[in-house]
Amino acid sequence: MKKRIDPDSLPKRALSKYTGMLVEKLSPYVDYKLYPTGRRLAFEKDSVPKCYLIRSGAVTLHQQPGDTLIGMFEAPSIRGGVQPQANIFCASLALRVSIPSEIAVLDHCQLLELIGQHGLWEIFAMHLQAVTNALFTHTLQLSPSSSFEIVRNQLIELMNEPKLLRESLPAEKYIRSKTGISRSGTMRILSEMKAGGSIKMENGMLKSIDKVYDIK
Repeated sequence: MKKRIDPDSLPKRALSKYTGMLVEKLSPYVDYKLYPTGRRLAFEKDSVPKCYLIRSGAVTLHQQPGDTLIGMFEAPSIRGGVQPQANIFCASLALRVSIPSEIAVLDHCQLLELIGQHGLWEIFAMHLQAVTNALFTHTLQLSPSSSFEIVRNQLIELMNEPKLLRESLPAEKYIRSKTGISRSGTMRILSEMKAGGSIKMENGMLKSIDKVYDIK
């Protein structure tokens, strides 16, 4: 049985205030460079984990092989450099610049040194908690029992992405890049949702979620 749920009850993504605070407090001590759209930034170079402070702009996070989309992030943001022991995992990750962005690159040890020098451990700990919570939520959204549920969850996730990023990536491509569901399967489910009045789309872009069905 399918049960309607109120769109207003959909979970909203909130930018961690601690991440923003950390970027602000570290910015006077790092050098920012403007990176162009499409630039790829690895999380490891010469076996050294890297950390990226993003002061303006937006990036996407991808995992190889398969170029799986993990997330979309608008500035201010900090990505990478928090688990230097996981070298194999770090080597499989990369950022891709979505729009021209001001980014500072640090080695993990440099990040920890700055945090210690300026008494930022508490803020850093809260930032890591936000990152962990986001990863847990991402994992849950990819583990339902049907393709319909997975697509539904990813549409909710897409609706909570920054508007700038949401309006630059077709819903079908967003879902496929994160889930591995076939293009035909994704398009079929989106067509059913659109025909049933659950979602509104224009030129492949998700514009609104009007009603979402919960499978029982």
